[in-house]
Amino acid sequence: MDPRDAPRTHAQTIEDCRRGLADLMVDAHLEIAPGMAERYGAMARRTWATEALSRIDHLAQAMAVGVAEVFSAHMAASIAALRARHVADEDISAHVVSLRQVLETHLPPEAADAARPFVTAGAQAAAAPHACAEPSLLESSSRDATLARLYLLHLLQREAGEALALAVDARRGGMTLAECYERVLAPALAEVGRMWHVQEASIADEHYCTASTRTIVTQLRAAAPAPRADGRRAICCSVAGDLHDTGTRMAADLLELDGWTVEFLGANVPAAEVVLQVEDAASEPGREFDLVLAGASTSLSLRAALDLVGAMAASPVARSVPVLLGGAPFAAHPRLWRSIGAAGGAATLTDAVVEAARLVPAPSGHRAR
Repeated sequence: MDPRDAPRTHAQTIEDCRRGLADLMVDAHLEIAPGMAERYGAMARRTWATEALSRIDHLAQAMAVGVAEVFSAHMAASIAALRARHVADEDISAHVVSLRQVLETHLPPEAADAARPFVTAGAQAAAAPHACAEPSLLESSSRDATLARLYLLHLLQREAGEALALAVDARRGGMTLAECYERVLAPALAEVGRMWHVQEASIADEHYCTASTRTIVTQLRAAAPAPRADGRRAICCSVAGDLHDTGTRMAADLLELDGWTVEFLGANVPAAEVVLQVEDAASEPGREFDLVLAGASTSLSLRAALDLVGAMAASPVARSVPVLLGGAPFAAHPRLWRSIGAAGGAATLTDAVVEAARLVPAPSGHRAR
């Protein structure tokens, strides 16, 4: 086996037997903590099988890109969520032990060896007291945080019109579109995601906030002056399997305001389709793409980002077009894009515009308004 292919091969081994490993984890968990069946009743196996699948899926993603910090961050956030649900520490500890035990016992030796440092890093993160809690928008006292909280409160109260009015007032008060997106809308979406993760918000809350914000983004962009295109062309999309595209839509808007012509493809775009778009456009002078900006909203999308970069590199036509990656994993792990092999990474929306300009500078003599 080519050493360069080993991480993805071992990750695939884990993914291929993920459900079996999860079942074995629950068996081990019940054995380590025999009182668990009484504490959780008939839902014990289903509850912990769901948790086990999540650990295994995130482990495979982290192994595929070769970054242990991705898995340790997931473990920290997941343990915080379990504690927020008042899960006993003994059950959390047994869950972590069961992960290590099952992987050591049931994976092929080479895959088990590859997984070990990732599991160790995750276990250390899980054991760190109070280090698991994600920062909350509710804890900040800045003016921007106050605006984001009010925006989110309106949405949680199903007052999308009031949320839009707040964003419009912020724009009239001098906020640029980028500042409004980055300081108000994006933090609010991140907060409702955190709230859902620790069961402070429902799935309906998260979906309503996301859907309403997508509409508000469209309205804010429509009210912004249209810039003069400078000739640069980009594809913007979320990677395959990623159903979140609001952040990518915001990034596409800001690229347009910087002079780019953008084809926004939305969520869940297979790597092969991106390559086909690039190849087809290259056959028509003036339609060639200069950049692909792809969003990965969680670490569960990292394999798809890796597939996109690989598919672009494998195409004689598309390989010359740089891939810029953005999303929460790249904000949390600033050098992650290098491990995936992309041309650049963006931690914020502003970073995406700056990085895009670094990768493809505007033609001389052109200035976006």
